[in-house]
Amino acid sequence: MPQKLISAPLVQLGETRGTLKLGGGITWERLTPRDVPGADFLKITYDVGGASCPEGRRQTHPGHEFGYVLSGRLGVTVGFDTTEIGPGDSVYFDSATPHRLFDAGDEPAVGVWMVHAPFGSPE
Repeated sequence: MPQKLISAPLVQLGETRGTLKLGGGITWERLTPRDVPGADFLKITYDVGGASCPEGRRQTHPGHEFGYVLSGRLGVTVGFDTTEIGPGDSVYFDSATPHRLFDAGDEPAVGVWMVHAPFGSPE
């Protein structure tokens, strides 16, 4: 039987994952064992009706976002364009472009997400 790692600087064990519950029905789970300057590697969950900001609003920040949907439907608005992505679909966009993410189905949308903000970018 393989030995289970107790603690390793490069491994994030599932049962010790850091979790943030954000407003708007969003949960982030950190997939790295510690902070990584300039990057967030996350499991994201958008509850039914959850959104990164209210409808009609958009957010911006330095960097780039990369996402992969595991289950559910995620609405993605970037600039003036909106699309829905589902299991197996992925997305990339420059997060300086106004954007909004939202659950677009009748079940939570779950995915793997990376937000990359270059070193030296304003927080």
